[in-house]
Amino acid sequence: MIVALLSDPYIRAALERAARSEEDVVWTGDQVVAAVELGTPRLVVCHAEGARPRPVLGVDAEVPILTLTRATLCRWESERHRVAWLPARMEYLADRLREQIRETAVRTTWVDVTLRDLARVSGAPLPPPLRGFARRVLEFPFHYVDLRAVASACGTTRGALKARFRRRGLASPSTYIRWFRVMAGAYLLSDRSVSVARAAYMLGYTTDGNFCRSIQSVSRLTPTEVRTVRGWNRLLVRFSWLFLRPESLEAWGRLDDLFVRTAA
Repeated sequence: MIVALLSDPYIRAALERAARSEEDVVWTGDQVVAAVELGTPRLVVCHAEGARPRPVLGVDAEVPILTLTRATLCRWESERHRVAWLPARMEYLADRLREQIRETAVRTTWVDVTLRDLARVSGAPLPPPLRGFARRVLEFPFHYVDLRAVASACGTTRGALKARFRRRGLASPSTYIRWFRVMAGAYLLSDRSVSVARAAYMLGYTTDGNFCRSIQSVSRLTPTEVRTVRGWNRLLVRFSWLFLRPESLEAWGRLDDLFVRTAA
């Protein structure tokens, strides 16, 4: 997930092209605040009017910040005009942003590790649509509380999304949402200083009781058990056994246009 503190819609559009197709670019006001405080962004992109970047308040010190100054944007535009065959402005800006993102966002997040571990447990690479689905929910569980948010990210309706999964023999997308939200909860609880009530709030549950019941109904583990390394491993293995079999991965591969709006 990339958080964009940008008012210019043209730069935002270029940033969405530059981002990975499997990740969200968050830029609307309320979502930005929630993403910074409760999510796991891999990068914050902001704009500075002058040469000196403005401070980005509330951002975790570990999250890298890419500051776009007016001087940088002018330099890129000047360089574009020196290219032999003048490239389209949007495509050129997206390419330059992609380079900057690659150089700035170098840290590995817990979500990256989780996706790698799921692929390892399943014994096969995760198809891009599954990675995109999982990454979105794991990085921003406070936003992806139900099927409505995922359907919106896919540019479709809840009914149409459920039908697409059903036609491919996959479990309901709501089932995957619940599992990935439980994984996010297990990660939060692995920090012993985080209470169950705090984790429930960060995940968007209305009460800590609902959070505990969700963990137990989905994973058959208690909140105390998922705090441990053994509980985390059991959670991943059970999910893999239920949902990452070869036939399921093949079906996910046929959902290659799941997040068309973001990938376009």
